[in-house]
Amino acid sequence: MRRLRKLIPGLIVGCLALPAAEAARGIVDLDPRAFVAGEASPPPLAAPDGGIAFALPFSSARDRVYWDVPLRALPPTAALEVDLECDDPAAVRALSLHLQAGGAWASAQQLLAAPGRQTLLFRRSDFDRDPWPLADSAPITTLRLSAWKGADRDARLVLRGIRARAFSVGVVLGSAAFTAPGEADLAEQCAVRARQLLDRAGLPAEFVADDFAHLDLRPYRLLVLPYNPRLTSAQLAALERFVKRHKGTLAVFYNANAELARLLGFQPPTYATAAADWTTVAFPENALPGLPPAMAHRTRHLLPARAKAKSALELGVWLDPDNRPDGKLPASVVSSSGLWFSHVPPYASPAAVQWFLAALARSDRAYARERDLHRAEQDRRDAQAAALLAQAPPAPKNELRAVWAHPIPATSRPETFRHLADRGLRTVYEHMATAGVLLDGAREKPLAAALADARAAGIQLHAWCIAWSLYDLPAEQIAPLRAQNRLMQDSNGNELPWLCPAHPENRQLLVDSGIDLARRGIAGIHLDYVRYPARAGCFCPRHRFAFESTTTAFHLNWPADVREGAPLAAEFDQFRRDEMTAFIAELAAAVRAINPAVQVSAAVFPLPEAVEAYGQDWPAWLRAGHLDVVAPMLYEPTAARFADRLDRCLAAAPAPRKIIPGIGTSADTTQLDALSTAEQILAARARLTPGFAFFHLAPHLEQLLPVLCPP
Repeated sequence: MRRLRKLIPGLIVGCLALPAAEAARGIVDLDPRAFVAGEASPPPLAAPDGGIAFALPFSSARDRVYWDVPLRALPPTAALEVDLECDDPAAVRALSLHLQAGGAWASAQQLLAAPGRQTLLFRRSDFDRDPWPLADSAPITTLRLSAWKGADRDARLVLRGIRARAFSVGVVLGSAAFTAPGEADLAEQCAVRARQLLDRAGLPAEFVADDFAHLDLRPYRLLVLPYNPRLTSAQLAALERFVKRHKGTLAVFYNANAELARLLGFQPPTYATAAADWTTVAFPENALPGLPPAMAHRTRHLLPARAKAKSALELGVWLDPDNRPDGKLPASVVSSSGLWFSHVPPYASPAAVQWFLAALARSDRAYARERDLHRAEQDRRDAQAAALLAQAPPAPKNELRAVWAHPIPATSRPETFRHLADRGLRTVYEHMATAGVLLDGAREKPLAAALADARAAGIQLHAWCIAWSLYDLPAEQIAPLRAQNRLMQDSNGNELPWLCPAHPENRQLLVDSGIDLARRGIAGIHLDYVRYPARAGCFCPRHRFAFESTTTAFHLNWPADVREGAPLAAEFDQFRRDEMTAFIAELAAAVRAINPAVQVSAAVFPLPEAVEAYGQDWPAWLRAGHLDVVAPMLYEPTAARFADRLDRCLAAAPAPRKIIPGIGTSADTTQLDALSTAEQILAARARLTPGFAFFHLAPHLEQLLPVLCPP
């Protein structure tokens, strides 16, 4: 896995009262004369109310403007804070910091969170290379501030300060040396997820190397172990010193180490698994101040610890898909020394942040302030969301409100459908097939019962069908496909967990499953993963043969000639788009031949990456009438970025009614709260789309619906 550099909204830390150990110090003078404008960049000016004003002339063809400021000396620091405000963040694709030392540059990017004042945090680990690789390396002499063009319009940025800061929270980043073989990528993903959870909790953190046995851990108040399965005796001794001698707090996720559990006052964990996913953690009412009623988290594997010390308290139980609690499997346990969660860190949903802060405050009362600040801020934002929707024009009559849903348990389906219908969500895209294989809920009798429940509640039930990806397909079902050489390959000949679309049997498999579902009264076929895995595939022999039959090029050097930037790359990209378009046309025609009333739709990537990187030319699919509508997955953290991406999609669509914008309320990388979701709903309404779709049906979304969609 490549180094994780995913852009997330800049962390707003300006409102936090940071501990003394985290106090920030300024590193640049707020004098416009100190900044040198780059090529074709306007000169900076003094802002009337203080700070430095930078004009961003993005209505022109310029993609970037930048300014340099000399630095006298910048010693190694954990992070740089950029305190700024921007009147139109949608005009700015990203903001970059570049540090120059000895002729080399280190760069990092962040996104603007929203209009107005905010503080962006650029951690040392965010840079594409370490700005301070060695203690005796060349000093950093120049800082460059770059703004990159987003929307085609001018904007204004005001800089209020750039400061260096330290952290009192560390996240231990697992490496290949201290994880199981092949799990270093998983460890990094878990570390990034833990850091995002801490960011949302108002506790910004830095990564700590997992070879920490001889590191000085005293600067940290809190140390998080997101996935660190192999701890040596020296590491355990260091953690014991941290807890007992330095009175530090540990937060441990998905760990089997009995000695570590005993250090925190817990019984050693015991591995547990299940045939179906646990999907939710339910918390007892009034167990702790600030604890949410439930938290979404999906897994089939647990390492739950139990309370042993007098100070220890078990928090939450796992619910199975039928919402039945398992009291023998505590989700988390907390003591005066730290907390333990039985799986990897949850995504940073509002409920997950509430749980974490409530548990942390139970372990160390010093964190009660962060818990209460977060709760007050969330209450304020919820009230603002309700007021925003109440003051807006009424929702359009017959507004389409949809939701993607993982398989819904049959026992809870009637209640779920009634609850959704009460909130006006009358279109459900339920996952029913993967790679042409029907899931259990799509078999004849279960689907008939599901359709009956949908009719009773006034729900339009669509079959959400994952096309080429083998996502979540059992190994025994993948094996025969592999044996028949029907899977994609990357450019090095390595197998990818995707069906090759150039294989006739694969296409027929997907078409047949669509026909089967259409025959049984489903309201629509909703395709997903109807694309390539970016430019990673497919380069298998069958795909090569299919391409060579369409090209006039001789003596093809495969795959070098078709890779990105190669002589035949553009022709190969068009071939991929044509392959996907031909499949869409074939499936849509087959489904409509069975039942013309069945809607054919697809979840798609936004533009331009849908067409350029994924072979997903959905504007052409709409123009040709192959699809009735598409749902662009506009999973953005802010309304400004959501609206900008939606505008690009609408400009390419035949009509606004063909676009159902997907809002990432419970998406992994966004986890929106009520206010952020409400702002995106209003942005969709302002653009006259037929409605919107939430991703996805989960406890987090259910908790927001009373605010977002009142009865």
